[in-house]
Order: sequence, then structure tokens, then C-alpha cells
Amino acid sequence: MNTGLTRWLLVPLLGLWLTACGFHMRGDLDIPPEYMKLQLKGDNKSDLYRLVATRMQRAGVQLVPGGENIPQLTLGDILVTNQVVSVDSRSQAVEYNMQFNTEYTIAVPDHEPQKFNASFSRNFLNKSSEALASSREQEQRTREMQEQTADLIMIQLSRLKY
Repeated sequence: MNTGLTRWLLVPLLGLWLTACGFHMRGDLDIPPEYMKLQLKGDNKSDLYRLVATRMQRAGVQLVPGGENIPQLTLGDILVTNQVVSVDSRSQAVEYNMQFNTEYTIAVPDHEPQKFNASFSRNFLNKSSEALASSREQEQRTREMQEQTADLIMIQLSRLKY
């Protein structure tokens, strides 16, 4: 009987201790109230735009077409470059470094717009005998980096203070 009571007291105390130290579950973001209505600008046909819009709606942010006193998030163009990292004995590229770069701006009325950069890099192998697999690997890496960028934008938005 005593161990049951101890468990019932231990679980809430552990939960209280975790929240007191600042622990949050993954994906649990507290978006400030001033960003709960937001205008999202950019290429609405891009995967990054869709990922950011989906994450915002999931977090409870209402995306509006614009208006006065509405904060604005502008997504810039994506630049993906591949650099050769290593070559084989026949001077054929064996390994590449993929660089993913984009810029986004958060503008709040009556404040200076803040610009942020998101930059990620991944290495991948060039398998000349498996060209289709290599191109799919590049697409998968690009998709992963776009998802990371969308997560980064959401984290930045939840921490932004003016």
C-alpha cells in the first residue's frame, strides 16, 4: 500500500520537476500570442512553403492574407549546391557535399525586420553504377534539409522577442 502511494506522489513530482527545468516534449512549441495571426509570403508551390504552413497551422497559427498590424514571415529562395569532396583513382567524383541555404525574414509592424539564415550540409556518395539511387538520395537529403529548415523557423518564431 505504501509503494502505491509513493508512485502516485512520485509521478506528479517528476513531471513538475521536468517542467521547472525547462524541458519540453519534442514538437511542443509555445508560439507567442502576437504571432498567432501571421502572413506567410514566398513561393506557395515550394515544398518548404508547404512544410512551414503545415507546421504553423498545427501549432495553432492562423495564416492570413495580410492587413494592418499583421506580422509577416517571408521565405527566400533556396540554393542547393554540390561540391566534390573526394575522387577515385580515375578522377571520378566519389563523394559530394550538398549545401542547402535559404534566408527568411520576420517583419513585425513598428519594428525593424529581422533576417535569418538557415544553412545545412550533407555528404553523399556518387554511385555511378546506381545513378537512379544516387539521384533519389539527393532528393531525400534535400527533403530532410527542408524539414529541418521548417523546424528551425518554428523554433525561431517561438523564441523571437522584440
